Amino acid sequence: MTRTPAAITFAAAAVVLLAGCTGEHTTAEPPTMTSAQAKRAVVDIVDRSSAEIGGEWTIRSGPAVQSCPLPGGGTGAAYSYIVDRKPGGTPPSDVAKLQDLWKAKGITTQAYENSGKDPVRGVRGSGGPTTSIDLYADPVGYTIEGLSVCTPGDAAEMQGNGE
Repeated sequence: MTRTPAAITFAAAAVVLLAGCTGEHTTAEPPTMTSAQAKRAVVDIVDRSSAEIGGEWTIRSGPAVQSCPLPGGGTGAAYSYIVDRKPGGTPPSDVAKLQDLWKAKGITTQAYENSGKDPVRGVRGSGGPTTSIDLYADPVGYTIEGLSVCTPGDAAEMQGNGE
């Protein structure tokens, strides 16, 4: 099965959109981070994750601020950060590396793979310093996506101020 960069991008975007649609931004407790801390936390965990796997990564998007629902009602701000890597690596061992790293950071993880002759593997996580994080480990290219916790703030205003 041949996978094109467009197919990888589509699949990765679907994960982000599905996470956004399920209300995963909300938590049972009020936010404990500022927007600046949330931004730093998501960049840090994505960068540590890409360094753990190795290879040459490029930023596809972010850190970009977006609106999110606050637990007590109202709208806040969260940051998404997405990086990509060209082909290479060993998906099963790279998934295991990130499961270990993320668990050490307080992130609950779940490995996954699709069916097929050449399954695409990955691991998604939630909690710890992020609302969600995902490794999409396809032999034709990897993607790591992170979404920060939702914090008080006006995402539209922040975007207008260059965030």
